[in-house]
Parts: sequence; structure tokens; C-alpha cells
Amino acid sequence: MKRNLYYISESLPNSFSGGTAQLGINLLRELKKKYNVIAVNSLSNFYASKDRFIKAKNELKKEKIKYFHLKKSISRTKHHLTIWNFFRTNYYDKKKIDEIKRFLDKIKIKKNDVILCVGSNSIHACNHIKAYKIALFEDVQDQIQIIRTYLSINKYNFIKRVVKILMLKIYFRNYYKFLKKISSNYQIKYTYSPFDQKKLSNNDIKTSVLPCPVKINISKKKNNYKEKFNISMFSFSISQDYNGVNLLYRKILPKLKKNNLLNKVSLNLVMLVPKNTPLEIQKIVSDENINVKNYTQDILNKTDLLFYPSKYPVGVRSKILFAFSRKWFVATSKTIKKCIPELEDFTNCLMSNNIDDLADKIVHLVKHKKKYQYLKINGQKVLKNYSPKKGAQIIINDLNQIINKKFLSFD
Repeated sequence: MKRNLYYISESLPNSFSGGTAQLGINLLRELKKKYNVIAVNSLSNFYASKDRFIKAKNELKKEKIKYFHLKKSISRTKHHLTIWNFFRTNYYDKKKIDEIKRFLDKIKIKKNDVILCVGSNSIHACNHIKAYKIALFEDVQDQIQIIRTYLSINKYNFIKRVVKILMLKIYFRNYYKFLKKISSNYQIKYTYSPFDQKKLSNNDIKTSVLPCPVKINISKKKNNYKEKFNISMFSFSISQDYNGVNLLYRKILPKLKKNNLLNKVSLNLVMLVPKNTPLEIQKIVSDENINVKNYTQDILNKTDLLFYPSKYPVGVRSKILFAFSRKWFVATSKTIKKCIPELEDFTNCLMSNNIDDLADKIVHLVKHKKKYQYLKINGQKVLKNYSPKKGAQIIINDLNQIINKKFLSFD
């Protein structure tokens, strides 16, 4: 009889939301071959709409994965850092955690079951449960906040941003002690990111890197050199990547224009553009050379190059792995190598932390794209290290060691 494995996260695993939810469904498809997999949604109002929630449940039914979900609505309030609260080290909402604990207790998880908890809220809420426990840490929040603030510094907000960074460092001073405490009863601890693993290990939280489980469906896209070369950026919302959009507009567009390539290239922003965007961004999206697109199969098929200039090293940049599976070229920063160590300039992608240098490389690629088709082939080779099957096997092997060790201790 298969052992129960409960996958506990703030959203039901699915293939359409992206991020952790998408990685979750990829992993569970493999783990269900070995375990009786049960998905547990610990935050009922995670989804933006009821339709998306129903779609996620239907997908789990199709995959024959049982699920539980918390029906009671729990607020996802965000506590903004101010001069009045930055010295308080409050990293969780006690009412939320207590409600999740009560919900989980009703499921009646047994001590011989396995629980795989994703994210600090799930890890915290399950710390008291007696079972084989796996903690999967998401992006470390101190680095997210500090690095984002640092990357947003300009001549107009320099003093304000520097002050905020100092406040963040004070606020997060005990953050890793908190993570260590809530994961103290877990036998196995993972993170998807080499960067995050280093930060956690440096703070006495022993973790292993679990390969990011990206579903590998290599696109059968054929090269058509007569069509326009499509350079695309992908985000859920433009607000998530103002800096990258600015770089596309102020650095890539002028270089293409200077080299008389605008008639051969299409620049696409595949993301939502809310009405209340800064005037600077409104100017960009209204430019005749910038195309705002919906996320459709058509734009996926047309895209030739993913432009991802972020210098944000936290987590795993699954967009790049997805780009490799689509047979796209990738242009990114050298910083992203901290997330995906296999990346190499002019081996499987274009890389530079200097945006002018990266723009020159993109122009050169557009002019000589036939010469650099090998980048796509090498990009696909990187995916072999990130298959869901590989990630699932690591979990299975680690669990077997823990379980066998327990049985041996009884002899």
C-alpha cells in the first residue's frame, strides 16, 4: 500500500499559474508514482478569481490527485515597513497560522505519512505535526526586499532608498533564527535556489538544493528567417519589472534603431498593464515600436528571444528554463548565474551585467542568428538538470534514508 504524501502550500498545484504552483504540479506528477499524493491548499483566497480555483481543482481531479482546501477566508494582509514598526521582528501572522493549524488537524495526518510543506507559513503551521516532514523554503524574504530596494535606487530617491535598506536590515536581523525555529522538527530541508541555499546554510539552516522541476516539452518550432525576429519580456504584471521594461525601451530599442533593424524586429511586452501606471511607463507602452501582448500560444510560438536583464539573484529564474524548452535565445545578466549555475555567455545564452554590452550582443545575434542556433541546442541540454523526475527521485531517496534509519533504530 502506498504511503500518503501531503503537499501543503498556499495554493493548489496547477500548470497555469506559474511559479511555485506550476513547479508543484510538475513534482506531484512524478511523486504520485511512488506515493498516494494529496494536495492541501492552506489559504482559500489565494486565487484572484473563483474560476482559477475551480480550474486548479479540475486539473487535480484529472491527474487523480486528491485535495483538501481551507474554506474559511484568511486575509493576506501585507504589513508595510514604516519608521514606527521596522524595529519589530514580526515575520508571521499568528491568527493566520493558528487557523491553518486547526484546518490541518482536521485532516488527521498520521505519523507514518509524509508532509511536504512549501513556504514559511506552511512550514510554521506543520511544525507540531508528527510525521515524516520535508520543508521546502521559498525565496528568502530579507534578500528579496533588500535587493529589490537596492536595484530601484536612482538619483531622485537615493537617500530614501538607502534609509529603507537600513530599516530592512534592522527588521530582518532575526529572520534566519525564525526560519531555523519553525523548521526545527523537519528531517529534510530543501530550496530550489543555490543562492538561497548558501544564505540558509550560512545561518545554520542545513538545506539541500532541489532541482527546479520544470516540465520539459521541447518546442517543435521551426526556424523561419523571413519573419520578424521577436524579442519578448514576460511578467504577470508590468509593475513587477519596471526596470527591465525601461532597459528594453531606453537601451535595446535605440540600438536596434541605430542599426536599422526595427523593420526586422518586434519588441513585445507580454504582461498586464494596469491603468494606474507611472507616466514614464505609459509613455513606453504607447510607443509605436512596443507591442503589449496577452499571454497566448501565438506569442509563445512567435517569440525568438527572451529578454531578462534582471540582476535579482534570489530564487530560481524558471522563465529562462521555460525559454530553453521553447527553443528561444536568452539574453540576461551575469547575476542570474547564481540562480542557474549552468548559464554561460555565448555557450547557451547571451550574458552581461552591462546593459550596453548586452544590447550590442543582441544586435549582433539578430544580424547573425543562423550562426548562433547552437545556443538553443545547448540551452535544451541545461534542462536535463531540472527535470521533475530528477527532483522527485531526490525526495524519494532522501525519504528512504530517513525511514530506513528509523526502522534500523528499532532493531
